[in-house]
Amino acid sequence: MTQRLSGLSHEEATGTAKLVFEGSDQFLGRTANLQRILSTHSPYLARWFGGLVAAVRQPNLGATSDVRYRGLAVIKTSMVNACAYCTAHTSTFGQGLGMKDDELAALMDDSYKTSPLFDARDRAAIAWSEAMTNNTAQRDKAAWEAMKANFSDAEIVEISMACAMFNMINRLNDSFCTDLETEEYNRKQWNAVDGLSVDDIEAFASKFASVGAAERQLQTAAE
Repeated sequence: MTQRLSGLSHEEATGTAKLVFEGSDQFLGRTANLQRILSTHSPYLARWFGGLVAAVRQPNLGATSDVRYRGLAVIKTSMVNACAYCTAHTSTFGQGLGMKDDELAALMDDSYKTSPLFDARDRAAIAWSEAMTNNTAQRDKAAWEAMKANFSDAEIVEISMACAMFNMINRLNDSFCTDLETEEYNRKQWNAVDGLSVDDIEAFASKFASVGAAERQLQTAAE
């Protein structure tokens, strides 16, 4: 199925959209086609969206929980929603975090519940993400108790944020029929696994203010 909305290339992007792409390349390893779509049609929302994705998903950019558990959450969420685009993205990123093919295979169904590849904390995060995605978490006492037994409240919030964020991203990509990039291109996500910090992303975010102000001034003058 053909992608329903256009997306700018790096060469075409200017202003806020160009900065969004630079931030995506730095903090997410590459610019995904969804971010190209958002930046083309709503660059200011794309700006905040990119920062949220980086802070919630990546290591050392704001979240304090172990990135493995957030990684497991986004992979299982994408698989439960049968979002091929996001499953490819999140699985590739998981490999960059050190996840093995056997682990990814066990996540595709209920095998994770008994697999020796996963410990109690892994299984709790996966089951909780599955429950949230199926909208059964509110009444799933066992899934909640497993989370409370294995994670701090801050960790629960961050794992839940990762799951909820990818439920949104899954819906966007499925609805837009977003084209999947090549596997080689998506492996560039691994470039953003190590060596970045909150200081880096905050310094980059400061660039948006002057660019946005200049764009708004031009828009006002044109009107």
